[in-house]
Amino acid sequence: MPAYSFKAITPAGVSKTGTLEAANEAFVVESLHAQGLIPLKIQSLKASDGASTTTTAKPARGLFASKSVKQEDIMALTQQMSSMLRAGLPLDRALGILLEISDKPPVLSLVQGIQNQVRSGKRFADALEESGKFNRFYINMVRAGEAGGSIDEALARLVEYMARAKELRGTVISALIYPAILAFVAVVSIFALLTFVVPQFAQMFSDMGGELPTITKVVMGAADALRHYWWAVLGGMLLLLLTVQYIFTNEKARIGLDRSLLRWPLVGNLIGKIETARFSRSLGTLLHNGVPLLGALKIAKNTVSNRVMAAAVEESADSLKQGESLTRTLLSKGVFPPYALHMLRVGEETGRMEELLREVADIYDDEVKTSVKQMLALLEPVLILIMAVAILVIIGSVLLPMINMADLVK
Repeated sequence: MPAYSFKAITPAGVSKTGTLEAANEAFVVESLHAQGLIPLKIQSLKASDGASTTTTAKPARGLFASKSVKQEDIMALTQQMSSMLRAGLPLDRALGILLEISDKPPVLSLVQGIQNQVRSGKRFADALEESGKFNRFYINMVRAGEAGGSIDEALARLVEYMARAKELRGTVISALIYPAILAFVAVVSIFALLTFVVPQFAQMFSDMGGELPTITKVVMGAADALRHYWWAVLGGMLLLLLTVQYIFTNEKARIGLDRSLLRWPLVGNLIGKIETARFSRSLGTLLHNGVPLLGALKIAKNTVSNRVMAAAVEESADSLKQGESLTRTLLSKGVFPPYALHMLRVGEETGRMEELLREVADIYDDEVKTSVKQMLALLEPVLILIMAVAILVIIGSVLLPMINMADLVK
């Protein structure tokens, strides 16, 4: 049975270290909880050489040392703070323990700054805001928790929210890795054929004389242009990158792109589901933590990356000020899925909005995973077919004149 070393604290804030044998890390956590300990770090000990593999990220050293606080660091800090506060430790003591266990200089600097602000008399949420490392959603969640006397619960909900958001983001990114690799291989293969293989036959065909097939002329012309005007190809790629950068930095251009993306088949449906899941979970979490609906809408709007959908949320918040229905305004915009908005309307009418919003978020999280799988089922064979056809055309353009020459010899 594998052995694990651990570092934990008691409810009084006393550090404890030791080793346990367990089937996996989850059993170690359960065992520590049963002893009334709060686990902070768990390491797997290799029986072969006594080396250990930590389940938490090791700090990079030297040239590759991280110089910024990453989202994973924020999530880990939030999880540890939530555990310690729920165990009854005071805020200052919890921050002190974070300083003891953290081994990343940027994280140490962040926690030290927050602790100094808290000790100077500032509220925890204000200290987080002063650090500049936490977004508005995070800060308002903590501020609402402070107002209600339940910072630990607010942090626990933040951990749940960040975990689900990370899972959703990871699903989309991991699904795009294989098609991206496939497309890259296709481009490199075609480029190699046109620049190295085809030119080898160009001189031979020229010496043969006679009329070449049209497809061979086209491929030879493309290969010749690529060899002599490669700078134009690079310039075109650079121009494309600059255009993309302009679209993403210019607000009007970005709004136009976001609006058009929502109309694309398959892609628009997927974007709508991703943004709906993100918005629903954000709004539901804020409402559950005691943030008023109007303020929650203003904050949740910032979690929506599609400009058109974010504008619809902002207009709905403005309409809400005038006494109009939230869902009626969103329905008139036609950018959010009708099912999600009807669930939101039911929540408005029954007073169960936060509960139904979390349910909608779970539903659309699952639908995003299904939609991604469906898109991949369609995208992968299409990319393979395009690559196969392109390579077949290039090889065929080389073989066809040789076959014709063989026929003439006969």
